[in-house]
Amino acid sequence: MTLDPIAPSRRRRRLLTAASTITIAIPLALIAVVVGVPALPSLLVGAALGLLATAALASRAQAAVLDVTGARVLGEDESPRLTGLVEGLCLTSGVEAPALFAIDSDTPNALIARHGDERASLIVTTGLLHSLSRIEMEGVVAHLLARLKRREVRVATAAVLLASGPLYANERSGAASSFLATTLRPLRPLSSRLRKGVCPPAAVMHADVDGVGLTRYPPGLISALERIAASPMDPLPGALSTAQLWLVEPTVGSGSNPSGTHPPLDERIALLREL
Repeated sequence: MTLDPIAPSRRRRRLLTAASTITIAIPLALIAVVVGVPALPSLLVGAALGLLATAALASRAQAAVLDVTGARVLGEDESPRLTGLVEGLCLTSGVEAPALFAIDSDTPNALIARHGDERASLIVTTGLLHSLSRIEMEGVVAHLLARLKRREVRVATAAVLLASGPLYANERSGAASSFLATTLRPLRPLSSRLRKGVCPPAAVMHADVDGVGLTRYPPGLISALERIAASPMDPLPGALSTAQLWLVEPTVGSGSNPSGTHPPLDERIALLREL
């Protein structure tokens, strides 16, 4: 029997959709019952509205990632090395080349986001561009494209709003976002557990293995992870809600708990050394 590498992502996406729909539908149904609507119609309307709201939020997730991280379009002449690596590895892996963005930060890190059939967004920090060698950068890009090919990134992107909504609202500015963050604060423990369930550390490990399978050179990614681990890790914008999308779990400031979506770096490096 041939194992489908996309099947786990599909199951996690169904779980995320169901959990989000139920979370939205129940309060709406209760409100309808309170105002006098019979229980069954209230449940049906609540479920329908919950499903519609979930779909609408998921469709906005990729744009939300670009917005909350402050990513900008990477200029054509800003990093021809990265552009060449992405184009070459996309041809090898058979995936559509993502659009390239940059975050102006000295912290070396990278992420990839995608919703549905939209063109994926590959985001790197300027610190990553300036600190990695070509071989190390190739390992990083291969890891991100492996997540894209497995469709795991689609679940992780949708989770920014569907599972990490309370965190996303907290990272946004403005009175409306502040009110929403306060309202959703009681849901943080539940949203944290949901995110861990749909974005497990194993998905990152699979992307490591698939990535070095694409480059056929494990030392490239190993060296990149070691260099990142040895670099200063200043907080990155939007890191709370987008943690599951990054190559390495980003620092979000003192007093913040790890997202639980990434295995320890030493475990990832040890696994890669065995390949």
